[in-house]
Amino acid sequence: MDGHQKFHKVPVPRIGGVAVFLGICATALITAIDGTSSEQKTTAAALLACSLPAFLAGTLEDLTKRVSVSLRLVASFASAGLAVYLLRAYLTSVDTLVLDHVLAVSPLLAYAFTCFSVAGVANAVNIIDGFNGLASGSVIIMLTGICGLAWIYSDPLVMRLCLTAIAPIAGFMLLNFPLGKIFLGDGGAYLCGFWLAECAIILLIRNPNISTWAVLLVCMYPVFETAFSIWRKAIYRKTGMGRPDKVHFHMLVYRRLIRKKMGERTPSWVLHGLTSVFIWMQVLGCSAFAICLTILDATSSMVMLTGTSIFALCYMSIYRHLVRASHPVEHHRAGKEVGAL
Repeated sequence: MDGHQKFHKVPVPRIGGVAVFLGICATALITAIDGTSSEQKTTAAALLACSLPAFLAGTLEDLTKRVSVSLRLVASFASAGLAVYLLRAYLTSVDTLVLDHVLAVSPLLAYAFTCFSVAGVANAVNIIDGFNGLASGSVIIMLTGICGLAWIYSDPLVMRLCLTAIAPIAGFMLLNFPLGKIFLGDGGAYLCGFWLAECAIILLIRNPNISTWAVLLVCMYPVFETAFSIWRKAIYRKTGMGRPDKVHFHMLVYRRLIRKKMGERTPSWVLHGLTSVFIWMQVLGCSAFAICLTILDATSSMVMLTGTSIFALCYMSIYRHLVRASHPVEHHRAGKEVGAL
C-alpha cells in the first residue's frame, strides 16, 4: 500500500491475484471434466475470459505501478462489456421504479448500466483492500451469501460459480491472513470484485423473482463504502477520487478503535487481523440478514430496502462515532461530511 494506507515496513509480494486466477482456472477445468452440464462448463470458462482485461490491468499495475486509475476503470468496463456480449449478462430490472423505466427504454441503456455496476463493484473491492484479509475475506462472505440465495432458489449454476472462486480465495488467505506474507494486489481485487458482481447479476437474471435489493444487501459494505468515498472526495472536498486519505471506514476502525483499545505495543499483524475481523462481522451480518429476509419474503423489495437502510444507518453511526474519537482536524472535516448527508 502507498501513502496514507501503507503499514508494512518490508516489501511484500502483490501477486496474490495471480494465484487466485490460476486457482479459478484449475477449479473451472475440474468443472469442465466432472460431468456437469454444458451450461456450467461454458459459463465458468466465459467468465474467466471476460475477467482478463480487469485482471491484467490490475496485475500490470502491481508489477509496474504505471497503470492509471482511469485505465484500470476502463479495463473493468471492458470486462463487464465482454460478459454482456458473451453471456448476455445484463440487468433489465433493478426493482427501482425510475431506473426500471430508464432501462426499458433501450437495451443499450441496460448494457451501460450493467457495465457501470460491475466496474463499480470491482473497484469497490479494490478500495476496501486495506488490511490483511479484509477484501478477500469479505468477498468470501459475500460470495457465500450469493451462494446461499442461489441455494434457496435451487440454482446449481450460480452456486458452482460462487464456489469456483471461494476455494482459491480461501487458499490465498492462508498466506495473507493474518501475517500478510502476500497481498491480493489490484489484479486480485479487480478479479474478485468482477467475479462477485457477475455471480450476483447471473443470479438475478436466472431468478427474476428475487429482489435486486437482496443481492445489494449482500454486497452492501464495499458498495456503500465506495459511494460514500466518492461523495466525500469528489463532491464534498472536491478532490480527486483516486487520492488516498485517512478517513476510509477501515482506516478509522484500525486507528480509532482497534489500535486504541489494544495499545501501541500490540503486534501490527494482530491489529490488522482484528480490524478485518471487525468488518467481516458486518459483512456477515448483511449476508445473513439478506438470506433470512429472502426466506421470509423473497419477493418484497420494500423489505430488502429496509435491510439496506438499516445497514446504511449502522455504518454512518459507527463512522460518526469513530470520527469523534479522531484527531480534531479529522473530526471537523469528516464530522461535517457525515452530517451533510
